[in-house]
Amino acid sequence: MNAYHRRCLAALIILYVHLVSVFPRVATQYAGYRSPTSKLCYSCMSKDFERHWPYIDQIYYPPLNFTDDCYDMPPKANVRAHSCSHAMCVTVIEPRMLAGQHIGNNIIRGCFSAVFKYGQSAYPQGAPILDTSCSDVSTHRILPPHMASRSSNRTVKLCLCVGHLCNDYPLAPSQDTASRASATLSVLSFIFVHVLLKFLMT
Repeated sequence: MNAYHRRCLAALIILYVHLVSVFPRVATQYAGYRSPTSKLCYSCMSKDFERHWPYIDQIYYPPLNFTDDCYDMPPKANVRAHSCSHAMCVTVIEPRMLAGQHIGNNIIRGCFSAVFKYGQSAYPQGAPILDTSCSDVSTHRILPPHMASRSSNRTVKLCLCVGHLCNDYPLAPSQDTASRASATLSVLSFIFVHVLLKFLMT
């Protein structure tokens, strides 16, 4: 094996080691995505809710933290998580309106039973939830009776899921993406072994 081959082989080994170190973390991220035995949900609310908490407190239980990172959850954000006995996680997206115009969204994440004080009617009926399922829900369904009677016809987007830290909608990659990542690793492993054998045989 000449010097050129040795350099190429070293580069291939470094690339393969890097891929092998990255893909297990991706696989771990998806491993509990739809697992009913997983028990953690993200728990946070947008900062706007904290500013109006004396009023909001009548509707929601407090999250573990209020942060504007709750919506896009950047990698270094300190978004905490809490245990959820039934693994049903929820994301609530509430539109922010100004002068009748949509100017953004506030967001709530948590375990379904630890978010709503009066929102059990928002729980879906029928088929079990196997993946992230979103629907528009009238606000009167999540309000206490004395507030629901005078609520407007506004809606919030309610997204439910079952699994470990699954309530990162709208950031959660699809299951198809995870499958493609796994398939890509298999193909790269095959190519690496094939090239390595060719180098060793020259």
